[in-house]
Amino acid sequence: MSEIGNEPAFEASIEMTDEDFEFATPPMSKEFIIHIFENYDLRHIVLFGEDMFYVSQQDMEPFHPLYVNSPYPDDIELIFDFMNIERIHKIEYIEGVLKRSPIEEHPDI
Repeated sequence: MSEIGNEPAFEASIEMTDEDFEFATPPMSKEFIIHIFENYDLRHIVLFGEDMFYVSQQDMEPFHPLYVNSPYPDDIELIFDFMNIERIHKIEYIEGVLKRSPIEEHPDI
């Protein structure tokens, strides 16, 4: 598993704040993500790279699109886009707390 600084890349250890969405395009916000996680009873979304995501429900069962070979609901796809843009590997929602993994540094910086 790769690491960012001293944090494992897939460890959601940083509580998300409104500052995490400073440059995000609406409707993306902390409240929006919490609403989506609660609406679908999600626990975490993990980005493995190359647009490969794993979505887990609170009971740790995988959450799949409604039909085989179909996309996830649009609101979840918006979270995928946000994670890709911000280089966030994991977002987790447990007991009312929204956390993210450390943000990966851009390789060109």
